Amino acid sequence: MMSCNDLDRLRTESARAKSTAWPPEAHEHLASCERCSQLQAVLDSSSHIVLADALQQKIEADILRDLRPIVPLPSVGRVMGMLVLAVAFVTAVANYFLGTAGWHARNSLQATVSFVLLGASVLALTYALAHWMTPGSRHVHPVWAYLACPLLALLAANSTMFGYHPNPQFVPQALWCWEIGVACAGLSAPIFWLVLRRGFPLNFLAQGAVTGLLAGLVGVTVLEIYCPQLDRLHISIAHIGAAITATLVGAAWGSIHNKIQRRAA
Repeated sequence: MMSCNDLDRLRTESARAKSTAWPPEAHEHLASCERCSQLQAVLDSSSHIVLADALQQKIEADILRDLRPIVPLPSVGRVMGMLVLAVAFVTAVANYFLGTAGWHARNSLQATVSFVLLGASVLALTYALAHWMTPGSRHVHPVWAYLACPLLALLAANSTMFGYHPNPQFVPQALWCWEIGVACAGLSAPIFWLVLRRGFPLNFLAQGAVTGLLAGLVGVTVLEIYCPQLDRLHISIAHIGAAITATLVGAAWGSIHNKIQRRAA
């Protein structure tokens, strides 16, 4: 026996919404379901409106006047690829000018863990953003997981692999690295916007925060390759702190955009 959902699907797939040509199972459901029978009675009683040719042509012309063909949204894989290429491009250009002293200062374990975590985080964030730019996407994992997991994983790895070394120049060196990380995030964000601007996210706060974190991870990656300071306090405050700053800026931008959208509605 058909359910209400089956009957709704039948209405959608049928050439006509009227029940005259429906199978017996559909009529059995209509006889047993008051809600569906009332709805179908309205649909069956509706008649086709016949308009004069001149009036119909005028209506069609008014509707079609401002219609323009649109380019379909790119696929999830294509969006991810463009975002990853943007991350690689900014990282390569920045480290071309800054150098790779940090890469050479780390041992193989430290470099492997750091860059595997950064790569996995970048892929996860690009995957989420590629889905969120499409309305109706079924990708509904909680936003906090995309924000917390990369940052906590990087902080945990940092505290495990690196020690603390007192440094009288800690503040100016940390501020210098933080500025580099934030600058790299700022350079990445407009490129990400160019990729994501054709989408229609339903939650600008979530998209802004995750986009900000993705841009911040570009800064962290640049600093991990550039900075030879293997001190966990320096890395936590200057390197990962730059990613947190970019996340907060992205969330603030998303919040402002949400308020603008609500006022416009």
